[in-house]
Amino acid sequence: MASLPSSSSFETSNKTMEASNESSGFRTAPSTPPCSPPRDASFSEEFTAKTQIPSSEISSPPSPSKPSFTQQVTLPEPSAPLPAPPHQRDALPSHFLFKIVSFSVLSKASITSYRSSEFEAGGYTWILTVDPTGDVNQGAQDHISIYLELADTTKLGTGWEINSIFNFFIFDHVRNKYVSHQDAKVKRFHCMMTKLGISKFIDHETFNNPSNGYLVNDSCTFGVEVFIVKNTFKAESISMIRSPVSCKFSWKFDGVSTRANQELFYESKEFFGADYKWSILYWPNGIKKDAQSWNNYIAVGLKLDTSNFPSGKKLFTHFTLRMKDQINNDDYERSDTKQISSLLGGFRRFMSLPKFRDPEKGFLVDNACIIEAEFEVLGIFTVE
Repeated sequence: MASLPSSSSFETSNKTMEASNESSGFRTAPSTPPCSPPRDASFSEEFTAKTQIPSSEISSPPSPSKPSFTQQVTLPEPSAPLPAPPHQRDALPSHFLFKIVSFSVLSKASITSYRSSEFEAGGYTWILTVDPTGDVNQGAQDHISIYLELADTTKLGTGWEINSIFNFFIFDHVRNKYVSHQDAKVKRFHCMMTKLGISKFIDHETFNNPSNGYLVNDSCTFGVEVFIVKNTFKAESISMIRSPVSCKFSWKFDGVSTRANQELFYESKEFFGADYKWSILYWPNGIKKDAQSWNNYIAVGLKLDTSNFPSGKKLFTHFTLRMKDQINNDDYERSDTKQISSLLGGFRRFMSLPKFRDPEKGFLVDNACIIEAEFEVLGIFTVE
């Protein structure tokens, strides 16, 4: 395919378009983005194109030759990257085709740009705009300019923005290919920038040369497809505490045998530790593993009062839950380090019921047990 002119840009506008330092040519994203998006990002690709099939009855020149750009260009410095070659494919653009018949009549008319009908892509409504004589505000005389514009922004709400990768195409009738240039850069639409595109999409000399196949029998076809980049990630930070304070609380639970069948679980009185309110939870018969059977273990947990917590806040906590041996001082304990937020940290299978009820173990004495919680708040997580 042809080499490309050297200077063009993605422009933006409502009334005034801002030029960037992009290079000229079909500077658009590929049909399938060549660079994979971040994992936390997803593409919404809707292949429900409003398309028009280009006419297959257009005759080709007798001896099609490889097209070349004849425009004089300034060569880049040796260290500068060369423009990427045009990308060709057989598949139609996924979202919209715009075919112009009698292009010479349109280009000579007083209309400087033509706006297509509305089409839908990625959950938004768009318009394709073609300037056959070039966007003079961007110094694009002797070129064709092409833009993608949001059709309706009234329902998007205050502070909206849309990140997208979009591709412009032109049809090569000689080789039966759709031609574009690959550009995987994410473009941002917002309330001050609802129109983006390329002022120097293709120069008139290259476009009008019949051997290039872009304008045949005074007809041409442009296309576009739009990929929406949606950010679904979340951010989290942790602020570690340099000198965490160790906290301890003991809870004597009386009447184990009688109270075990009265409630599913019991909660101690609240106590303060590390500037937060806590309590101990105790399931004397354990937690049901299904509707009809129990897991044959007692369960113990440490509960954090989060009623005054801001949304997204968690405590990074190391805690130990301990069943006191009231006879031999051989306590039984289990420890864990985790984020504690909405409810608690603890153990569903803390200790087997036979072990707990064994009189020689000293955990159950005079129908009472002593549960102890010891913990340190190591840091604070904040989810954004």
